[in-house]
Amino acid sequence: MALCAQTTGHLEAVVSAGDPPPWFSDPATEYSHLPIIVLETEGREIIDDPKITARMKVVDNGPGELNNQYQEGTDYDGFIGIEIRGQSSQMFPKKSYSLELRARDGADTTASLLGMPDEEDWVLYAPYSDKTMLRNALTFHLGNRMGGWQPRNRFCEVWLNGDYIGVYQLMESIKRDDSRVDISKLNPDEFSGDDLTGGYIVKADKTDGVGPEEYFQISPSISYNYSKKYRFTYVYPRYDQIADEQKYFIRKFLTEAEKTLNGESFRDLTDGFRKYFDTKSFVDFQIIQELGNNVDGYRYSTFFHKDKDSKGGKLKAGPLWDFDLCYGNVDYADFNLATDTWLYPKYQDMYGGRMHWWARMMEDFGYRASFAARWKELRKGPFSTDSIMDYIDNTIAGLGDAVDRNFERWPVLGKYVWPNYFIGETYEEEIDFFKDWITRRVNWIDANIMIAETASAGSAGILVFPNPVRDRISLYFHLKNPGRIRIVMTDLMGHRIIDDELIRESEGDQYIEFSLGKQIPGFYVLQLFRNDRIIGRESVIIAR
Repeated sequence: MALCAQTTGHLEAVVSAGDPPPWFSDPATEYSHLPIIVLETEGREIIDDPKITARMKVVDNGPGELNNQYQEGTDYDGFIGIEIRGQSSQMFPKKSYSLELRARDGADTTASLLGMPDEEDWVLYAPYSDKTMLRNALTFHLGNRMGGWQPRNRFCEVWLNGDYIGVYQLMESIKRDDSRVDISKLNPDEFSGDDLTGGYIVKADKTDGVGPEEYFQISPSISYNYSKKYRFTYVYPRYDQIADEQKYFIRKFLTEAEKTLNGESFRDLTDGFRKYFDTKSFVDFQIIQELGNNVDGYRYSTFFHKDKDSKGGKLKAGPLWDFDLCYGNVDYADFNLATDTWLYPKYQDMYGGRMHWWARMMEDFGYRASFAARWKELRKGPFSTDSIMDYIDNTIAGLGDAVDRNFERWPVLGKYVWPNYFIGETYEEEIDFFKDWITRRVNWIDANIMIAETASAGSAGILVFPNPVRDRISLYFHLKNPGRIRIVMTDLMGHRIIDDELIRESEGDQYIEFSLGKQIPGFYVLQLFRNDRIIGRESVIIAR
């Protein structure tokens, strides 16, 4: 600052600090229709563990109102603990942060932020490599539309120590809570009986830099071709709060679950994998991974949770987490960029060592049928192409001018950021690629869901898979009572190529798989009889 004498005898201050940085905004443009979060560290550097004490102010004047970093806090204005979060994303200049709300004395405190339920632990996620800034948001939106809890989130703009640092998502972290992962609380002194059986949250993830006391590995006595031995980190209870008896229980439960899944009788409806796994949650989790062809799918940030046996007790897949490297945003794995392939079979080391659990479940016809039926159901609603595109368009409209401010602060459009495959010169080009990739993906899944489009309306509800078929065929149907059934398959002239009687000793869902031998390609009719009465009928195509 230079001082210049004037003829009036007064002194005038002349600022000569040079040009402002490119991300600087005049005060008139510092208003945003998005919520504003202001972070102040009083000169302390934010590091990756431990959290430092800082202050946070959240300004949200409501729908249609403008917000400014100089206004008083509406949702929160107080102390926090803050640290850098993430793994590969830590190399980016735009950092993501873990937040913990704190009282003046340092004790944890809770607050409702941006309309989300009261809690103490939060995440400020920084979209950077994902230049649409929408991949996580879309995934959580679709996950919530499927039912169950997925992390709630709100877009906002963030200021750190007086500097604008761009568009962020304030997100709920994954933890046990009535308004988050709603499972039973597990106290350190619950060592036996139903108390011991839940609740637990674990995740399959990288263990680089993680102490051996923070995770465990399972080694079932029955293995599966080319599968790995999986490691799980303790999420709830935390590794430093979980009792030894509880560690033993969850490790044994997962070991027995995988042993059963790997075993020859895994399809058994009573003692097979369904005894341990909640198939509905696994189907929904798989659909999301396949939709995005997630490069980290089935191997990293893969969460599971289990409630007490008295409350169901089966292992559930989820919640969802970390989807910035999906929907075509990856350049180091061609099969993850592609829209015309399945991800779940790629569990071998050459594909990154994903968990084989979903591939094994897909060998069960009933599970495959559920997967296909659920996909078709969702495509009529929240997963319809129009519904997905509407969400994208509406979210972009909601971001408004904040998009421009973000890319003025972080000028990455038209530049490579790891691991971009597509590099759009403009935000609009990034969105066009995103939309086109999703459209091609859902169309391919529609055409390759690999299940008969129709099933008999009879009481057996027979499904035939695959159809067309080459040499082996599977039947899935339901019996109200055990007893003798008869399977008859004829060509269009009425000649029988199969005529078998079977005794089914249990009621409920039934699965049968058998060889067709060498048959002439063409159209056939398969009928299911019980007590000489047709209870199911399906057309079958034998292909070359």
